[in-house]
Amino acid sequence: METSDAVTLEDLPDELLLSVLSCNSISVWDICRVACTCSRLRNIASTQNLWRQKVQHWPKIWDYLPSSSGITDWQDEVKQILCLDREVKKLVSGLSRRLYQNSHLTTPVYNEVDVMVMSTPYAPLYMKNALRNIIEDGPTHPRKPVALDANQAERQPRPTPPRPNWQRVLPLPGPRTASQRYENLTEKYYALKVMSHVHQGMCQREWHDFLEQPPAKQCLEVGTMLLARWFQPHTDVSIKQMKFAGNSDDYYSLKNSLINEVLSSRKGIPITLSIVYMAVCHRLGIRLEPVNFPSHFLVRWKIPGTTQYKFIDAFDKGRHFTPKEVLAEVPLLINEDERLLSACGPLQVFQRMIRNIMNVAQMQANISDHMELYCPATELMSLLMPSDHSVQELLLRIYYTLEIHYDRIVAGCQQLLKQNPSTILEEMLSDCQQIIKSESDMPKPIIPNSRSTEIAFATGLVMQHKRYNYSCVIFGWDKECKMPADWVRRMGVDHLQYKTKQPFYNVLVHDGSHRYAAQENLSISQEPVPISHSDIGKYFKEFNGVCYLPNDELQQQYPDDATVKNNLLREQGFF
Repeated sequence: METSDAVTLEDLPDELLLSVLSCNSISVWDICRVACTCSRLRNIASTQNLWRQKVQHWPKIWDYLPSSSGITDWQDEVKQILCLDREVKKLVSGLSRRLYQNSHLTTPVYNEVDVMVMSTPYAPLYMKNALRNIIEDGPTHPRKPVALDANQAERQPRPTPPRPNWQRVLPLPGPRTASQRYENLTEKYYALKVMSHVHQGMCQREWHDFLEQPPAKQCLEVGTMLLARWFQPHTDVSIKQMKFAGNSDDYYSLKNSLINEVLSSRKGIPITLSIVYMAVCHRLGIRLEPVNFPSHFLVRWKIPGTTQYKFIDAFDKGRHFTPKEVLAEVPLLINEDERLLSACGPLQVFQRMIRNIMNVAQMQANISDHMELYCPATELMSLLMPSDHSVQELLLRIYYTLEIHYDRIVAGCQQLLKQNPSTILEEMLSDCQQIIKSESDMPKPIIPNSRSTEIAFATGLVMQHKRYNYSCVIFGWDKECKMPADWVRRMGVDHLQYKTKQPFYNVLVHDGSHRYAAQENLSISQEPVPISHSDIGKYFKEFNGVCYLPNDELQQQYPDDATVKNNLLREQGFF
């Protein structure tokens, strides 16, 4: 082709140039570079429909933007998405330095996140997308154990009983290879923390909008989905058509109270199965009403042309009862007023579902599991019952126990004290006010621990307990046992060969617990596997298939452990 016949971008019509820029392979940054070349391309790159199409390339944003979003300047919206993505990454990358010696996010961090949330109408959605990108970058390290079927369990070298996972149902791990690596664990750990806070704020606004509607317009199905979303900040809740049955085998499981899990497993408890039953009948033109009957949730159907009702037990495959038969199911209620069989409103249904979840939380043996579930359940109950003094006070006490949300405790105590005097609330208020004054956003200094020859192991090593056969990873150690005498006596430390006069190690265990193990009870695992624990990322940045690599803060706390760990692994033949 002659040079004079060559076709350049300037020769293409605007419509074709716009079509080229709309291609999936053309990034937002490519469009910005093109726009800098000449005024014509800048005008084409300013087309709103082009930027609207680019937003669709973020499916987790586009799918959740309401159809009535009212967005007219899509180019500016893309700028907001990119700016928040940058700000979120900057925030998360610095949290380990700021919060390493804190158990939870601090008030200054919560405030910083809240400022970002309020920056634009859809900032929470854009922030969740940015946080999800951090969390899903690379292989997902198991945060908590998941239940395995029989075939998968046989392939596990040392199966351990699964620990409940309230916030996220992880995919089952595939066969482990020596090259399997999990990276960027610390940033993922804090991204999950921030996402939980952002998600709860979104859910609170959804619940406020729901509760502002007249009771007659409060849809039971919508509220049930909102309740399921509240307890699953890292899971996209969706509905599928399935068959259903009562879950008698695992009645007291959180999943039985979450509608998406019920729809997925096709098993549930009376209240969730009743909601599904009512939803199906509603679509068939049959009107059913919920009945908040003691001990067993039911629905009722009014017999056409009469004032009589049939009662239906969705848990028992839709079994029908007369009013007399329902009362006879609970002999102590046989002479009670039949008002117990009256219909209830959506709020009563949600409150009962939350109380069920609170009961599940109280059944957990591990206190961290208990509070991890009981706290959000109480938060949602306080949202539904804002005038209930006891619920509001319970929530403040939970915050105080967990050492979080001191600003909320202060505001809540001040509000409750206006209604009723309370010495406990006054003491809690005074204490939290002092904490807020002294709470600094500056990181606390990390004091290095010097090693001695009697310390045989190092942080980051995957270990095996000789007696209880559990897998764990070391994240700290003491030269001697630092626990009080009653703990030493209760744990039988005096029966050990070296008793308390030996190094003790802080370990994260595969069952999700934290333990304090004596050196004589530990040995280096010959088959190191990733430890399924939610706090792995707080201390470690990577699992390299053999051991865990400490993040900067743990490295600063135990500066000499890296050399010792490498030498031990070399002796064991791993290197």
